[in-house]
Amino acid sequence: MVRRSAINAQKQAWSQNQKGMFSPFLSHAIRSALFVCLAVVASLFSVSVSANDLSECDETDSSLFFSLINAAVDPYLPARDRNGNTLLSVDDVFIQKSQHYFVIYKDYEPVSISMERFAAMTELNTAALENFESKITVLGPACQKINIYRNRLVGSYPATFDDILEIVSLGYRSGNDAIIQFASRQLKPVAMGFDKMIDILGNDLALDENIVNKMLSDDLRRQFAPGANIPLKSLSEMALLAFSSMGGKVSSEVDKAFIFVPNSFRGIELEPETIMLTSNGKIHGLSGFDYGLAAKVLNRLGVRTFVVSLSEVYTKSSGSCNIDMARTWMQIIDGQKVRSCPFPELVRKMLLERSFNEISDFKNKSIVFESISKALDS
Repeated sequence: MVRRSAINAQKQAWSQNQKGMFSPFLSHAIRSALFVCLAVVASLFSVSVSANDLSECDETDSSLFFSLINAAVDPYLPARDRNGNTLLSVDDVFIQKSQHYFVIYKDYEPVSISMERFAAMTELNTAALENFESKITVLGPACQKINIYRNRLVGSYPATFDDILEIVSLGYRSGNDAIIQFASRQLKPVAMGFDKMIDILGNDLALDENIVNKMLSDDLRRQFAPGANIPLKSLSEMALLAFSSMGGKVSSEVDKAFIFVPNSFRGIELEPETIMLTSNGKIHGLSGFDYGLAAKVLNRLGVRTFVVSLSEVYTKSSGSCNIDMARTWMQIIDGQKVRSCPFPELVRKMLLERSFNEISDFKNKSIVFESISKALDS
């Protein structure tokens, strides 16, 4: 992706030439020529910095792209009255201008550019490529060619969730709302594997709150994270909520999940690992896990999720824990009562030994534990 140094270089070049470019004493033709030259310089910076980060998609040869945007052509000049006011509406001007440049460039080779180059070229002026829209396509996910119309990327395309995150991040870094809008509203996420989803849930630090916010509608943001900031432990869950809101689904190898949580957190270490059992028999340990929000998101994604609250944990080989009268977890070690409990470790062991039928919660949640037994048999 385009590094920040390329963007800063473009801003510096723009700032140094802004006054000369828009001087009222220059003709329209000279201003257009200067702008095109500046765009070429910006693009060169972009290409030199990001050459190693381009996707596997093949862009059109740079010489054809430069030949197109550097071509000396007659500019479109809208009809004006004696006071210099445009006689046509904004839409009519756009249509006439599009027709003008369509004819001007009809014999030029069409070109395809990367999403990174599109972001670099349009960061300082969203209309920078407007005159060339009939000849330029942008390479999107899976090398799909995306048309541009009125400075917007057009169409709806399938994409992986990683691709969507990457393009939203590019739009955020370059300040290009058109790219963010395209990624978060027009890309349709392909089904995500359950293991991939677990990887996301287990790594909040890999996500950027600003990027996740850009993918969420205001209503969802207020409903599920009403505060000023999204808590760190909820970032991955909110990212998957955005995935769900775009129509994303989890592939069907898992249809149920069981999340085991303590009935009280007194006597348990802060931010303990959370144990999840899935219907394919796998046991997952998740750190920094917002299990309440995760259960809601997983249900939205088509995975029926049960939060199993435990007041006792029993294993045949590693001891047991339960909650005392003070609502604090305790265990007996060498005949001594100790107010602490390695809850996630014992839950994992209990599931592997299938010793949960010995705990008091088993009677109250017998139907759920029956489903847990079936999952462990998978």
